[in-house]
Parts: sequence; C-alpha cells; structure tokens
Amino acid sequence: MENLDFIKSEMLTHIPFNTHAQPKRVLVINGAKRVGRELEKYGAIDEVTHIDDIDTVAKLKALGAKKFDIAIVSTPKYTNSREFWIELTKLLDAKGVVSIEMSNIITKVEDAKKEFKIAGAIYPIVMPYRFERALTDDGVTSEYLMLASRFYHPTADINLQRADLTDGFAYYNSDIAIASFVTPTFVNRDYLGLIKR
Repeated sequence: MENLDFIKSEMLTHIPFNTHAQPKRVLVINGAKRVGRELEKYGAIDEVTHIDDIDTVAKLKALGAKKFDIAIVSTPKYTNSREFWIELTKLLDAKGVVSIEMSNIITKVEDAKKEFKIAGAIYPIVMPYRFERALTDDGVTSEYLMLASRFYHPTADINLQRADLTDGFAYYNSDIAIASFVTPTFVNRDYLGLIKR
C-alpha cells in the first residue's frame, strides 16, 4: 500500500488558505512538519502557531486573546468534541476558516453526522471534502476532511490566482479544490440539514 499523506497535507492546508481572502495568522494543530512545509509555499503569512494534539483544549485556552484567520487541524481526535470547537472558535476572527480531519461520510455515517451537528451549531458553512488517502492493490481509498467557516465559502470564494499560481503543489489546484466538495445524491439526502452550504 502506497501512502499518499502528502495529499492530505496539501488539502488540509491549501483549501482553507485559498478560501480566506487575506490569511495572515495560522493555527496548526498536529501535523506541524507536513503542514508547515505547505505553508512555506506562501510568502504573506505573518504568524504560524503550532500545537500538538495532547491536551489540546487546555493549550487552546492558554493562547488567550490571540486571533487566527485559519485553523488547520491534522487529527480527527477532537472533531466530535463540543468543548474543542468552542475553544477553537474563540481564537478565530469573525471570518476565520477551519479545516479538520473528520470521519468518512460514507462508511462512518453516525460519527460524521455527530461531527456535522457539533460544528454546524457554530458555523453557518460546514462542508465535507474528499482526498485520496492511499493506493492499494484494489485501487485508491478516499477519506474526508471538513471545512467550517463563518463567512467564506470554499467554492464561491476560492482565490483562483493564488490557487493556481502558487508554486510547489504536487496534487492541489483550483479544479481539485472545487471538485473535492462534490458529494453524491445519496450523501446529500442522508446528511440533509447537516452539510451546510
């Protein structure tokens, strides 16, 4: 099985970064090395704060009054924690965007529904997006990430110039970004009212 973790890192990073109009301050939870390498592709970032995924809620509280434009959460450990989402949201500005690992919306429906409900209680835009996780003898396996936003929409507000003219992507581009949010009709039906577009 061939690991495709570079795809996850690109999708976690570049989807929110090219959704927000002026991302200057970024919070990264877990994945510091891989996400950090992706963030280096942009020259206009003022601050990147990294924390690990151990006692994360306490570490979020310890950040105090800091404000971030983007939060990139490279772990599914807290996606179903209401306390985590509340503390994370306190650290985001009014137009903040979150990308976070979530349960597979096709194979773990009840877990994913719970995660959408928790995030959707805070954010008016809560959308899953797909990425290819691994190559196996049987084909490609896909997993899901979630984008949560109080202002920017990932397909309507995508910065096409930044998305397509930034150097160094192996997987990501603006077409992939928009296509990754497409979900089948049965998913739209099963998650009616939970996926918030």
